[in-house]
Amino acid sequence: MMDKTAKPVPFLRRFLADEDGAFIIEFAFAFPVLILLSFGLLEFSLVVFDYQRAAEATRQGTRFAILNNPIANTATVLEGSVISCSRPNGAVECVGGSPSATADADFLALLAQMQGIYPTLVAENISIIYEGTDVGDVDSSGGIFPMVTLELLNVKHDMIIGDLIGIKTINFPPFTTTVLGPGNYVNVAVKVGNGP
Repeated sequence: MMDKTAKPVPFLRRFLADEDGAFIIEFAFAFPVLILLSFGLLEFSLVVFDYQRAAEATRQGTRFAILNNPIANTATVLEGSVISCSRPNGAVECVGGSPSATADADFLALLAQMQGIYPTLVAENISIIYEGTDVGDVDSSGGIFPMVTLELLNVKHDMIIGDLIGIKTINFPPFTTTVLGPGNYVNVAVKVGNGP
């Protein structure tokens, strides 16, 4: 007589040894992880790219600021003085001094130069500081050479897939570049009297 209980054991053994569908199950578990890693790498690359663009825009903006007309009226830049200019409300405002006659146009030209590298910048992100140094002399033809500092503030990267893990934006630290400006646009103090 044949034992009916022995028949399922070879079937079960054959079923457990069959690996034809194992790949589909393994792929079903691995695919979401691979997609998440791929998009995470893409997002990280975009953050690094925006960070680099902001740093380069700051550098280019500082170069533009020292090669063109100053935003501030630099006639009052003396050793130790500081003039900080920004454009928060549609017009250039300077603390510690006054804007130049062409400050608004010059600031917009600076902004356009920087937006060529980082298009999402707005005027509120930019601050320019002129600081009097001990380089040069008010009696010389170049006047005092100011340190020109351009600061890029409140720049952020809006995440594409970071919202899935609760990160909507990444706020970058302030970007700062300082260069010794040329003295040729710093007004020289007018001498009074017959002294040397």
